[in-house]
Amino acid sequence: MRLDSLLITDYRNFTRIELALSPGAMILVGDNAQGKSNLLEAIYLLATMRAVHAQTEGQVIRVEALHDVLPAARVVGEVTTSEGPLKIEVTVMSRSGPGRPATKTVKVNGAPKRVTHAIGRLTAVLFTADDMEMVMGGPSLRRRYLDVTLSQVDPRYAASRSRFERVMSQRNALLKRIREGSAKADELVYWDDELSLHGAIVMQSRRDAVGRLARLAAEFHARLAPGEELGATYAPSLEMASTGSGDAADSLQPAYSDRLRLTHQRDIAAGMTLTGPHRDDVRFGLNGFSASGFASRAQQRTIALSLRLAETKFLAVQRGEPPILLLDDILSEMDASRRVTVMSSIAGAEQVIVTGTDMEAFPESFRSTAKLFAVERGSVRSLTGERAPA
Repeated sequence: MRLDSLLITDYRNFTRIELALSPGAMILVGDNAQGKSNLLEAIYLLATMRAVHAQTEGQVIRVEALHDVLPAARVVGEVTTSEGPLKIEVTVMSRSGPGRPATKTVKVNGAPKRVTHAIGRLTAVLFTADDMEMVMGGPSLRRRYLDVTLSQVDPRYAASRSRFERVMSQRNALLKRIREGSAKADELVYWDDELSLHGAIVMQSRRDAVGRLARLAAEFHARLAPGEELGATYAPSLEMASTGSGDAADSLQPAYSDRLRLTHQRDIAAGMTLTGPHRDDVRFGLNGFSASGFASRAQQRTIALSLRLAETKFLAVQRGEPPILLLDDILSEMDASRRVTVMSSIAGAEQVIVTGTDMEAFPESFRSTAKLFAVERGSVRSLTGERAPA
């Protein structure tokens, strides 16, 4: 799988750019806040249909474009896959009103698609410095890692997770009405069954995925940090989901449904659903200790990178072709020997796009075979023929 061309209009700090991309490695260099990260995030949007580092969809629209009659950001990519060529187009349009709400439309080969039907047509993995928060931050970041990974290759998971979120919102609203005396507790039965049906699929899929990702991440971590052992385990809020018995989702469903019924009073008092995949976590261990309590910043970065490389291999196996690898400022805070190890680990990728502020930070063995580009003030120019000295 590879991205052949990219068109970006009024996205973040880009007014309009058109890029022809090639297989292999690309290096984007430039000072901070010039657009390197924005370019990677635009590509990632084509794969996941999610805006990175944006609280609302409309925040990706270039600020100056918000004064247009129809302010909109647009990202279009032409992709070569094993199943044939694809053209994916994502448009985010701002509307008038409080908070400037935005709508997102998606087309695949010119035909409008629902977001859930467009996710994963292009697969991509994005590493950023924020990924270290997967180790030290809250459980929601680790759940997001699993959600984005699985949604790209498992439509059933994406649909069940979306349905779970909608049902939980409705169940929580009902719990609050029951607490206020405007609804009856027996109305929860229908929502319990719906929530447990889709929640069981989410939990089972996550547990299976963590088992595979943990093995892959441990292998990559051993190469990047010899002598250190990385472990990862799925930690669901529902005990039955972590028995290791290999129960399928249809066996987990009645157990989850029973748990919801047993905790009605607690949920009513809280006004929210307290058990389910929305409370699950992934725990990382380093040499037998909790990574969140003992890992240094360098170790956190290595763990995060190992997880992204594991995600790359996982997607490649599930999809049957490798994803595009997007690495933002990957070499920051690494010594020269670690830089060589890291870059050699991705040298064989079918298509990898990596950013940095200093061209000479990249090992010559990697730099000499990569296409080089400079990013400055929302523009991109080729540096081919202008190789930096070794």
